[in-house]
Amino acid sequence: MDMSLPQVAVVLAGGQSRRMQGEDKALALIGGERMIDRVVRRLSRQVGQVLLSAPHDYGTGLEAIADLPDGPAGPVGAIRAAALHLAARDVHAFVTAPVDAPFVPYDLVARLAPSAPVAMATGDGGTPGAWQPAFALWDTRAVIAALPAEVCAEKWSLRRLGEALGARAVEFPEPGALMNVNTPHELAMAQALAGDVAGDAPGGPGTA
Repeated sequence: MDMSLPQVAVVLAGGQSRRMQGEDKALALIGGERMIDRVVRRLSRQVGQVLLSAPHDYGTGLEAIADLPDGPAGPVGAIRAAALHLAARDVHAFVTAPVDAPFVPYDLVARLAPSAPVAMATGDGGTPGAWQPAFALWDTRAVIAALPAEVCAEKWSLRRLGEALGARAVEFPEPGALMNVNTPHELAMAQALAGDVAGDAPGGPGTA
């Protein structure tokens, strides 16, 4: 593990899974493993600590950071709550990945870090240049400065926050590396892709 890289990752697990027919995406099985456990495992190889942005720890034993009532709605609220939580510990940067991404790249942190202080993933195979803002590197103090209480009632998206912070784009062209599972059909696709036991994901070892 390269200690010069950001050493904290936050899994964004606070979504409501509206398109999953009542199933919590975090608990869906991919390759016999809960999706949340897959994401945590992949990130744990890259950083010293993984935290959850979620109302509870899903039995992982990891620290869970709940959204704050005065924060923006949606995932930007989760980013703000994580930044405030980590700033109190003097953590200057953190990486995020969504819980519904079963093939999080094993080199996500290493590839985002050179574009610090704020970077966002783009691409994923057949959609070059498409922003995937849940896969991102955040500067803790910059996030807090951009989201004072008086602007939190506004409509925020991760893309808007990234643009406000001057996020740099980092391309991930590997097919499936940034796949999100939002529907039962996409879950079935991910389960089929995970059948590649040797590589454990599209692209083979080290790219998923």
